[in-house]
Amino acid sequence: MGLEFMREACMRRGSFLAAMLLLAAPVRAQQEGGPDDPGRFRVGANVSLIGIPRLINVEGYARLHPYIGVTGGWSTFPKFASDVVLKWAGAKSDTTDANLNDFSAWDVGLRIYPLRGTFFVGVGFGQQTIDADVSDKTTPGATGSARVKSWVLTPRLGWQWVWSSGFAMGLDVGVQFVVSHSETINTPPGLPPDVVNDVNDIVHFGSTVPLPCINFKLGYHFG
Repeated sequence: MGLEFMREACMRRGSFLAAMLLLAAPVRAQQEGGPDDPGRFRVGANVSLIGIPRLINVEGYARLHPYIGVTGGWSTFPKFASDVVLKWAGAKSDTTDANLNDFSAWDVGLRIYPLRGTFFVGVGFGQQTIDADVSDKTTPGATGSARVKSWVLTPRLGWQWVWSSGFAMGLDVGVQFVVSHSETINTPPGLPPDVVNDVNDIVHFGSTVPLPCINFKLGYHFG
């Protein structure tokens, strides 16, 4: 009961912080002066705290040419909110419990700015890792686990705004597709069927399911 209360409290605080960032960003942008020439050379960093499918996203960014940009990023999902992912994957049931040990990814991306402005289309390529274990609620020690590492391709589109002060704000949406994967499954003989099924659901989620990608980012760019 105490752990569940702490999880819910942390999620509420995270949601409140994300809402405050969304509300404060336009005000901050107005204070930073007018928008800069979007096509000029810049390098910087962007951070997202309300991303999908992974909440936290840290990204390095460079606008190398008026029509071309590149990115490199890392994203993760905090353990205190892991129930969201586990239920999404179908890895929790009335008879089983599950723990998410790792749900992270890295990728490098290419952006094309067809109008030399803030709008871009692009693609990212990288690797996702999901690691979780599932246990039976009524049988102590009846635990299985799965770890899936997937190479993923993510076409996306979005907008990157930069103000003359360097303050930056971005929004991108896309879909993450699995290109190939490797898996490590631990299901000892005699495990209850529900545990085995939930472990297989984790593997399916990490190796097959296309995931929506949405990120609202704030950052600072030099140039």
